[in-house]
Amino acid sequence: GGGGGGGGGGGRGGRVAPPRAVPLDAVVANLDAVLGDGTRRDAIAALAAAVGAYLWVKLFDVLASNDVLERKLSRKLIHTSCGPFFVLLWPLFSASPSAKYFAAAVPVLQGIRLMAIGVGAIENEDAIRAVSREGDRTELLRGPLYYTAVLVVCTAVFWRGSPSGIAALSLMCGGDGLADIVGRRLGKGNPLPFNADKSYAGSAAMFLGGFGLSLALCAFFHALGYMSVDPGSAAGRLALIAAACTAIEALPAGSFLDDNISVPVVAVVLGGVLFQ
Repeated sequence: GGGGGGGGGGGRGGRVAPPRAVPLDAVVANLDAVLGDGTRRDAIAALAAAVGAYLWVKLFDVLASNDVLERKLSRKLIHTSCGPFFVLLWPLFSASPSAKYFAAAVPVLQGIRLMAIGVGAIENEDAIRAVSREGDRTELLRGPLYYTAVLVVCTAVFWRGSPSGIAALSLMCGGDGLADIVGRRLGKGNPLPFNADKSYAGSAAMFLGGFGLSLALCAFFHALGYMSVDPGSAAGRLALIAAACTAIEALPAGSFLDDNISVPVVAVVLGGVLFQ
């Protein structure tokens, strides 16, 4: 279940031995020995990931409600951190071909919850306040729902062995999220010549954050033995993907095309070419 269209996969969700054994690889071996390698492990891992993700979002909501964090900053920190937090839990799942579907069930359930709140079937002011810009429940049916859909695809299609899937998720989270955070604080006075709503500071954060996170996560999964492509050989290609996504994010197209769609799509398509 690795690679998907992105190449560099590690078999069907299993692990491939890296050129040199590293301590992280031993950690995964110990997890396999203790937790087993079947659906029971994956069901428990999915439950743990779902609870962990809920508590992670709740933490930011509490901080914002108590004025420890500004509401807009809290929302963007959720955007930036939730995807990577979820990805770091992927090693809890087994090497079974069905493991990625158990993992994908976590964002699927979150997507169903967002839809239910967005259409008014469920009342949840905390969730609306945590992830919407203006406090409008219908906002959950756009950006936040697209975000969870990308998590589902990156999990069920690309999984732990694909640099393309990792890049798509990293640029949507670490790239686009940091672009907004940094752009709002450091972007005044340095607007892009073709889009005054974006800045050089925001675009630099987009590139560095997305590239840095994608490289770090690729190194993580290579060290664990899930990804055959080593970070050194992937770095140049990841930088090209990050540059292309930074250019797309900077275009004045936000009114009709959400960055949560355009950025990961460009990353997956370009990654599919570069990591063949």
